[in-house]
Amino acid sequence: MSAKLLNSFCLRGLLGQRRNTIDLYGKSQAWFSTVSFSDVGEKNDMGGNADDDFAGSKREVEFRGVHRAIICGNVGQVPVQKILRNGHTVTVFTVGTGGMFDQRRVGAENLPVPAQWHRIAVHNEHLGTYAVQKLVKNAAVYVEGDIETRVYNDRINNQLKNIPEICVRRDGKIHLVQSGDSDVSKSLEELREGLF
Repeated sequence: MSAKLLNSFCLRGLLGQRRNTIDLYGKSQAWFSTVSFSDVGEKNDMGGNADDDFAGSKREVEFRGVHRAIICGNVGQVPVQKILRNGHTVTVFTVGTGGMFDQRRVGAENLPVPAQWHRIAVHNEHLGTYAVQKLVKNAAVYVEGDIETRVYNDRINNQLKNIPEICVRRDGKIHLVQSGDSDVSKSLEELREGLF
């Protein structure tokens, strides 16, 4: 009887070990190393833990967010080019959005919604010259750029000021929206001349 009991314990032990090895294989992970194998041996010789430099397979993804703005409105301040200390040229103008009559509000007859003004800074040289040449006050414009905060020190008040602005760089866009002038009325030759 003791032999049967001993065999059952051994069988249970083997089955238990077998189950654990299956779990071990099921839980295996890939590891990434930031050091070479020669560094691991040196770290063990110095008494450190060799597993400190290994990272798990799940990397933490940091969400950076999207800081992109698309504005379609009317030009307020005419574009002005400024030359910075480093020699780069920046074109600055404002675009107003809103300022329309809102019929959805109760009791808001003929009361316009106040316009929101956005400061646009064009860091692209070609788009800056386009803005100076083509944009005039009250012209409808489409602007796409990055939302940035410009930080500067006010010399008059000795205060640190933050100004949010839409920066148009290499990947930004500026389009003059012309109302009443459609491309259908233009001839094919006029369109070809505009392309080249």
